Amino acid sequence: MDGKNNFITFFQSAEYVKKHLESRYKENNIPNATELAYKNGFSLVYYIKMGESFFMQGKEVPVSIKPVLYYYGLSNWLKGVLLTHDPFYPSTTQVLAHGVSARKRKKQGYCFLNDEIKVQKDGFFPCISEKIFNIKQVTGEKYKMRHLLMRIPELNPLFTELETEKPLVPAVLDSDGTVVVPLKLLERLNLTISKYEKILSDHTGSDVHCIADKGQVKILDGKVHLHQLPVYKSLDQLLYIPALLPLYNKLPEVLSHFLVLFNLSMICRYETEWWGEVLYSFSSNDKPFIEYFLDITAQKAPRLLETMFFPDKEHNR
Repeated sequence: MDGKNNFITFFQSAEYVKKHLESRYKENNIPNATELAYKNGFSLVYYIKMGESFFMQGKEVPVSIKPVLYYYGLSNWLKGVLLTHDPFYPSTTQVLAHGVSARKRKKQGYCFLNDEIKVQKDGFFPCISEKIFNIKQVTGEKYKMRHLLMRIPELNPLFTELETEKPLVPAVLDSDGTVVVPLKLLERLNLTISKYEKILSDHTGSDVHCIADKGQVKILDGKVHLHQLPVYKSLDQLLYIPALLPLYNKLPEVLSHFLVLFNLSMICRYETEWWGEVLYSFSSNDKPFIEYFLDITAQKAPRLLETMFFPDKEHNR
């Protein structure tokens, strides 16, 4: 891959990988850290290399088959992250399933942006949600493609131009660590400051306080780190915060990429008629969203994984 991310470069050394795993296991107070790190070292190397191979090939193939390659590439990298949290992965065959399912599609009037996927009781998605992000997924919960794509800042201009929606607004990080958002955000959400504080407190699990000042709202709390807030970072390092309430449930951006790729990979494998129609008929907004998303995920997925393999570096920024 052009301009390899550190985790791809560093994790080509089994010796480095074993030290990294040992350090992570000790941080999490896992017994026999050295032995387990030695046992899992080459597995992590292989997950990284397989993920890289899928992404490299994904950049070279037609759009029609990109989703499958990117989905399996991201899955391998996430398995690598999971191995840094759980030295016994996979402990059962249940976690090998996808953990989400795509709905059966109506042939007439189907719109990808309105499509949904449903969380299953067991499988890879609920496993990584809980073990990596400490998010317990609700069996049967549905995620709409529109809301998943809205969490990706780079797609914000497409929603503005093609769907006349503005799902995200800019946020600024002050030198003292305070996150500042425009006051109009509360107007868009139709919330008072106290209600917005409650939403952020529920989201972070810590008391969050907000102060309105000169057309801005300052989100204050020394205990809350930027990564805990519903703030999304673009490739050019700009910050954005949701202006729609459905985007305030706990779902990291990387899992949005994972779920969209899962659905697209299922469509291009099993819904060939519709997949061909959307790619070659230019009949709806689905095509520009899908193609631009695939371009962005090819660039951004490695960046997001970098912060997951080295979380301390990201949290201290």
